[in-house]
Amino acid sequence: MSEKALEALKKGMQTELRGMRFYTQAAEHVQDETGKRVLQTLAEEEKKHLEVLRGQYAALTGGQGWLSLAEAREMAASVEDVGVFPEAEEAEELIPADATDEKTLVLAMDFEWSGYELYKKAAEEAETPQEKAIWEFLAKAENDHFSFIQDTYEYLTTDGVWYFDDQEFPFFEG
Repeated sequence: MSEKALEALKKGMQTELRGMRFYTQAAEHVQDETGKRVLQTLAEEEKKHLEVLRGQYAALTGGQGWLSLAEAREMAASVEDVGVFPEAEEAEELIPADATDEKTLVLAMDFEWSGYELYKKAAEEAETPQEKAIWEFLAKAENDHFSFIQDTYEYLTTDGVWYFDDQEFPFFEG
């Protein structure tokens, strides 16, 4: 197990934890009910990503190698929460009080883009096919979220309502 891999997993877990908190706060902040549902769904997606990373972290620190995505999810369900970030217990205010729905979406796009960049870089530096698959899965998920939020932003700023496509929302996969 490499220290570099563990550090990348820690950073990924921090990113996903922050994403969960961001989207939870954003859902409480926005006025539009459809927007609230979109943001709540994104918070759930970030939670699923955190579970994958948690499972993988538990596997590596437990002496196992890189797992498949399904195995990492199973591992997360079988281990206690990893207390990697005691400082994460602090309730950081991630959404400015005066943020409009549009500003909240811009913040969300920035957040997803930074997650995408983190996972893309980790995939490029991966040492095993299983490691690469995990990072690529997460990079794709963050990119999909970014695209969805971008579409929502464009729709909201041109039509004044939240984007909602019955055929795609809320069936994110992550």
